[in-house]
Amino acid sequence: MHIRTFRVGSLAGIPILVNPSWFVLFGLTTWLLATQFYPAAFESAGRWTHYAMAAASVLLFFVSIILHELAHALVAKAFRIPVRSITLFILGGVAQITREAAKPVHELLMAAAGPFASFVLAAVFGGAWFALGAHDTRPIDYVLVWLALMNIILGVFNLLPAFPMDGGRVFRSIIWLVTGNHYRATAIAAWTGRGFAFAGIGLGLAAIVGRDVWVAEDPLSGAWLIFLGLFLENSARKSLEQNRLVRELRLYRAEDVMHRDPPIVDGGQTVGSLARGVLDLNPRVVYMVQDEGSLAGILSGYQMREVPPAEWDTVTARQAMVPRSALHAATRELLVSDVLLEMETEDLLHMPVVENGRVVGIVARDRILGLLRQAGLLPARVQ
Repeated sequence: MHIRTFRVGSLAGIPILVNPSWFVLFGLTTWLLATQFYPAAFESAGRWTHYAMAAASVLLFFVSIILHELAHALVAKAFRIPVRSITLFILGGVAQITREAAKPVHELLMAAAGPFASFVLAAVFGGAWFALGAHDTRPIDYVLVWLALMNIILGVFNLLPAFPMDGGRVFRSIIWLVTGNHYRATAIAAWTGRGFAFAGIGLGLAAIVGRDVWVAEDPLSGAWLIFLGLFLENSARKSLEQNRLVRELRLYRAEDVMHRDPPIVDGGQTVGSLARGVLDLNPRVVYMVQDEGSLAGILSGYQMREVPPAEWDTVTARQAMVPRSALHAATRELLVSDVLLEMETEDLLHMPVVENGRVVGIVARDRILGLLRQAGLLPARVQ
């Protein structure tokens, strides 16, 4: 079941999304601060003051997380890497950066930008506390100090060399810089990340059975450490799998997998004239739609099946196609790994291969996935 996120705004042109799971973290953190931390730290305040302090602390801390992720995103955009969104979820936040950095120095700067932003925010909150007199008698004092400490913790935690966390990406960029081999660097960093994950799971289990392991002092913190460890292990393992996929696909170029000279049809033809007797024999048929001698779009079996059969004789290819403005073209020499990355980023099923302004072929995503199945890197059921 896919849980939909919703948009709450944007910063620097980057959408800010919230996953419903974030509300679990928001509610739990607010409750813990309001019922345990602030009552113990600021005993003279009342219950509702503690809740107000907790709510303000959590909201401002999540603003800090957004700014942490925004730092990653802005550096990525400076290197012409598109950023799809920043999403808040149960483990904090993540910037959806669409592709890997082209150079190790770029990745180093992208990865380090987030922790650096957290340290700057810690200085801002700490500086605000000092500017207001550095007292310990007002609610705002405790909120500002807590925010400063949490941003320091966030920055330090993210610098752990546990891929794919920020520190793990810094670690990978250094290995990449030294070895000149992105795949080897990814493998080393991902296995290191899995090592940290297994250690975290082990420490969490120890805390659950009553051992004081410093990073987890009770069963609740132990369970949270196990949850973090499982998430990190899953992410690192997926990075290893993706690394193997990319390495395989870099053996091929677009011209190796493209369907050559795809059929060209006029935009005025009806869907019925193109689909009848064809879709049953070739469900993956693809037409290049042409208007006045130039490419207008692509019409595949997928788009034709989206049109109700009752409307086949009235809907034209021009109306049903994916227009040229939404297409991304490849050259013959483009690596298939880069073709698939572009398709995944833009949610494309097909990509034309162009030479001297003329379409010479088309790459289908299922053809690329077929290569990976043949190599034993994807299960046969993957479509």
